[in-house]
Amino acid sequence: MINNSFTVIKYCFFQRNWIRKSVFFCMFLIVSFSSCTGKNKKDLSDKGTTSIDKTGKNVTFFRNLGSEPETLHPIRSTDVYASVIKDYVLDSMLMRHSDTYEWEPHLAKNWEVSKDHRLFTFTIRSNVKWHDGHPLTVKDIAFSFNAYKDPSFGGAHFLPYLENIESVKILDDKRVQFKANKKYFGNLAVLGGLSIIPEHIYKEKEKKLSHILVGSGPYIFKKYEKGKKIILEQNKDWWGRSVKNNTHRIKRIVFRFIRDENDQLIRMAAGSFDFLGLSAEAYMRKTSKPPWGETIIKKEVSNKQPSGYSYIGWNLKNPLFQNKKTRKALVYLMNRELMNEKFRYGKAKLASGPWHSWSDYADSSVQPIAFDPKKAGKLLSEDGWKDTDQNGILDKMIQNQKKEFSFTLIFSKKDVEKYLTIYQQDLKKSGINMSLRFMDWSAFLKLIHEKKFEAVNLGWSGGSVELDPKQIWHSESSRKGGHNFINYSNPEVDKLIDKGRVEMNRNKRIKIFQKVYHLIAEDYPYLFLFNSPVQFYSHNKKLKMEKDTHVYELGAKYWQLSGDL
Repeated sequence: MINNSFTVIKYCFFQRNWIRKSVFFCMFLIVSFSSCTGKNKKDLSDKGTTSIDKTGKNVTFFRNLGSEPETLHPIRSTDVYASVIKDYVLDSMLMRHSDTYEWEPHLAKNWEVSKDHRLFTFTIRSNVKWHDGHPLTVKDIAFSFNAYKDPSFGGAHFLPYLENIESVKILDDKRVQFKANKKYFGNLAVLGGLSIIPEHIYKEKEKKLSHILVGSGPYIFKKYEKGKKIILEQNKDWWGRSVKNNTHRIKRIVFRFIRDENDQLIRMAAGSFDFLGLSAEAYMRKTSKPPWGETIIKKEVSNKQPSGYSYIGWNLKNPLFQNKKTRKALVYLMNRELMNEKFRYGKAKLASGPWHSWSDYADSSVQPIAFDPKKAGKLLSEDGWKDTDQNGILDKMIQNQKKEFSFTLIFSKKDVEKYLTIYQQDLKKSGINMSLRFMDWSAFLKLIHEKKFEAVNLGWSGGSVELDPKQIWHSESSRKGGHNFINYSNPEVDKLIDKGRVEMNRNKRIKIFQKVYHLIAEDYPYLFLFNSPVQFYSHNKKLKMEKDTHVYELGAKYWQLSGDL
């Protein structure tokens, strides 16, 4: 995942992040903040958890999750909040190196890929145990694959990646082999990054298992207090303790669910959090006085971690948004330049397409569309929109009925409202009536899953360096439970995505996906908002880092508390 300061609403499976990195923050907008001092510490501290052990050492790391996960079920969960927890609790076969991006052994101590890229053989480690004490076996590996691929388990979002893997075969008590039905450049990443789950816990499909999580990873899911917190305890018997002894040394992690950014900053200043992601606005203006810069350290970093982006998505089944000229006009009517300067201090880049613009896979010829109400008006007129009854709202005949240009945009993070309000006002000047509807996260997701919305504010995480557009942009991904929930469909895009996925030569694949980028950008299925080339965060001096950032991630798994040194 990558920071996205326009909205905290992010799915964790945008090009499922096979890098398997721990996600330590989401960037949030700050509405108002004044006098963040430590005077409220007594009222804001976590009274239910001890942060100091009997020897006087710091043992608990406090951080904010932003919101409660919709579910913690490893297959059904799709939001970033569940993904953060899963990255601590579940293990994968392989792991990306934080600085080289090369694959390294993890649950699998070694692996082999056949010359034709059709067979993938993994040898798992001995003496790996699930958190409940059961041994992890190759049967669990096979079950995990089959469960993720079975839509009846609720994991339709995995299908674009697993569809090329035909079968799994247990060779012996330590080796498992996967067979691909065709080449796909991401097959090893899919299999190596798949979170492995215990068959004896998750084999019964009908069980919700929404508030538990059992894995073999470095942390044990200890407690879930609904509406309050999730507690993870260090897995002292983790197999990786002997081979990855410079990682996951913090004894306990407590996640809070504080949604309001003002509240987040106050709690950070009061000492209730040890780490907090910051928006550009918070970094530049709202954290300028002590304890910020003294007991709390602020950092601005950049790395090669793929940048996510924020967007407004149009439900393309809705007749209002089915014409490209109208969608382009809606882009012209958002003053992103003003928003970037006013709320982001010029630190963001205006997004131009379906992934961050400095990716190798982006077409650099595609430039962001500047705010221009006159051009918007021309396009709307060409598409037949006129104010025929002089009531200030455009209308036209759609399916033999007069239809006014009015719609509702749903959003789930209150602090994006200042962006949306500016947009709402500019739309109104051009004769478009956009209502704003703030929703609770769970109710919001329900409408998304059911595709019962007109327009939506969301953000995608950056995904993998070697991206695959299918999960979001292929028409097959508009199936129930898929992430193409706006119903985007372009046969040429489908064809190019299919072609690029089986192209093993990276340079050739880049050219194919650059065409995909260009085509999607010119279809305007989203109003692409912002990319964030830099990340802002804060931490207290209790938290120790060997680097401000690694090459491909912040490297949170290497962090320590002062008492662990």
